[in-house]
Amino acid sequence: MSKFKEFHYHLNTEKLPRDSQGLTLVLLTDLHNHRYGPGNEQLLAAIGEQKPDAVLSAGDMLIGHSQHSFAPALELFQRIREKKYLVFYGNGNHEYRMRMDRNIYGDKYDRYAEGLRDCGVVLLENQKISLEIKDLKMTVYGFELGQKYYEKLHQERFRAEELSGALGTPDPKRYNILLAHNPVYFDDYAAWGADLTLSGHLHGGIIRIPGIGGLISPQARLFPRYDAGHFEKDGKDLIVSRGLGTHTVNVRIFNPPELAVIHLHPKEAGKRG
Repeated sequence: MSKFKEFHYHLNTEKLPRDSQGLTLVLLTDLHNHRYGPGNEQLLAAIGEQKPDAVLSAGDMLIGHSQHSFAPALELFQRIREKKYLVFYGNGNHEYRMRMDRNIYGDKYDRYAEGLRDCGVVLLENQKISLEIKDLKMTVYGFELGQKYYEKLHQERFRAEELSGALGTPDPKRYNILLAHNPVYFDDYAAWGADLTLSGHLHGGIIRIPGIGGLISPQARLFPRYDAGHFEKDGKDLIVSRGLGTHTVNVRIFNPPELAVIHLHPKEAGKRG
């Protein structure tokens, strides 16, 4: 993989003032330690061109194996820090298993998390942060799904109370962004109150069939519903990135790596795309 593609998504929200110029958000996910040029200079240049109001990561920026270094991922965030962007990070299954299985990984996750925080990254481990950008009052949540929700050849039924138990109930007056690595449970995320869910994990279905979509999920389920792109349910939005790297199955067919760029507009001024 030597190239990635920018995918732009235009979303509307009534929670932005009508005279607002809107916000630009960049979504990074599933980098899996990949580098686009020395120091990820190509990726950094593309992010800079967007002049984002915030950069958000939905996880799996590294490879959660004991023999792999997290240096490429941390290097990227160190260089993003130089640009002084706001950065919010929710864990994927690779970070989660490093954090939970200390017998295998020791303090590796702790060192990675400390490195992220030293870069000014807001790491959200079943946590939230409220802020205001360009008159948009928002709350960003980072939700960690348990390992049982990632098992191969099986799709665990989601217990929605885990979401509310971990994060509480969102304020409907705020614009609520949920970083949830696995998009499979979008219906539950939307019902909970996430105005915008940002996910990855499925790598676009690995092989994309024109006119149909992604072929297979990491759980070995055929034709996953929320494979890549923009989805909507009851006025709530989901953006699923195809991811920037690969892992285990190092194949992409009709499925370029993705840098997702999200444009938020006031309801009357924007358009969906």
